Amino acid sequence: ARSIRQEGAARALAYAALYHPGVELVFDPQCFVTQGHFAGPDALRAETFLKYANDPAVDAIWFAAGGYGSNRILDEVIPNLEA
Repeated sequence: ARSIRQEGAARALAYAALYHPGVELVFDPQCFVTQGHFAGPDALRAETFLKYANDPAVDAIWFAAGGYGSNRILDEVIPNLEA
């Protein structure tokens, strides 16, 4: 729900490269957007989540700073999840 800083993403990428070289981490640009204390408006966060959740090439989604804001997008996300 909250945005993260580029430096934090860089540290996570460095850690994964060192300790889990077979794992590819992807940070969508939406992760760095700020609107109030959220990582962008609700519509953008829902759209970005669905983009990865519905992508069969993605094995897992990591929530960098989830919280209350994640609940705000449930009504948009749940009906649009593909099987």
